[in-house]
Amino acid sequence: MNEEQISQTLLDQMVSSDREQMIKAAIPYLPPKGQQIFSVYEKAVEFINTVSVFSKRSSGSDLCAMSMPAQNPVDIVNDIRSFCYGPSRDKLNQMVNMMAMVQMLQLMNQPADGEKEDSHE
Repeated sequence: MNEEQISQTLLDQMVSSDREQMIKAAIPYLPPKGQQIFSVYEKAVEFINTVSVFSKRSSGSDLCAMSMPAQNPVDIVNDIRSFCYGPSRDKLNQMVNMMAMVQMLQLMNQPADGEKEDSHE
């Protein structure tokens, strides 16, 4: 069976379930009072699950085990950007572009191997 993946952060994957995601997806279709009740309910459940995850003794190591290895800052920002939208995503796009420009400038300012040898003579 081909399952479509929902874009969720690692923390969201740890503290929520498919059932909670379905309820969140249904909230816009409810009457205003139902939207309010179910929104507060889902956030409360998410909060309780988050507290539970971090209060377990082993969960700290679980989170560390699931954490990503050290990466290039541009890669980290690109990963974060995939969970953003609107103005936040635009700002992260600008940040990635600036970081790429800085990396290019650093590469351009590095002396070539032949230039290093000539300067020491």
